[in-house]
Amino acid sequence: MSDPVAVVFGGTGAIGKGIAHALADDGFRVVVSDIGATGPDLSALSGEGHDYVQCDVTDIDGVRRVFAPGSLGGAAAAVVYAAGVNYTGPVVTTDWSAFDRLQSVNLKGAFHVAAAAQELAQPQAYVFIASVAGLSGEAGGSVYCSTKFGLLGFVQSFAAEIAKSGARANAVCPGNVDSPLLRALAGSVAEREATTPDEILTRFAADSAFERLISIAEVADATAFLVSQKASGISGQSLVVDGPPN
Repeated sequence: MSDPVAVVFGGTGAIGKGIAHALADDGFRVVVSDIGATGPDLSALSGEGHDYVQCDVTDIDGVRRVFAPGSLGGAAAAVVYAAGVNYTGPVVTTDWSAFDRLQSVNLKGAFHVAAAAQELAQPQAYVFIASVAGLSGEAGGSVYCSTKFGLLGFVQSFAAEIAKSGARANAVCPGNVDSPLLRALAGSVAEREATTPDEILTRFAADSAFERLISIAEVADATAFLVSQKASGISGQSLVVDGPPN
């Protein structure tokens, strides 16, 4: 019997790569998908037969091609949506092109992936990478928070739609993850507040009672758990990967 297939959208990002490794370690044949023409080196993943498929999640026809019959070399057992972009700034000076980009990638893309997967593949497990920013708003984060709040509402609704077939959909809500995306965000905030990125990262770490940033591996492990049969009774839920807020 061939290994089950897991498709990871946004799989060339830091968190997406970590998730791909965790799923490969659990015996999945991983298909990484992202917007770039060339994919990452997959030779470091456990097992064999892993693949890369280019896809822009904001293009529904492109997403459908990922799940078209025969395109994955096997039935998709799991789908992880780790695609995401960020932006920070007050509402009054909103960059509307950035607003549209975040809505398209962080939220509309998730709809595209779920719709295409259900139409063409009907996997049994979906995980969408959200954020604690989908649970609580914060100054300067209105655009990003709105997409993640929306994503959690989408996951709850989608989970209810697919439950009768036995399929599951959940969200993972990381806190501040030590990643290039967070460091870029720290740079933007530091510029706006006339301070240093290190000062902002220290503040981010202090937001959690752990008083540290969350690791990519911790997010990946939580995702792999929700994909697995160990989470067979869990759907429509948002799993926070973070310490209690300080």
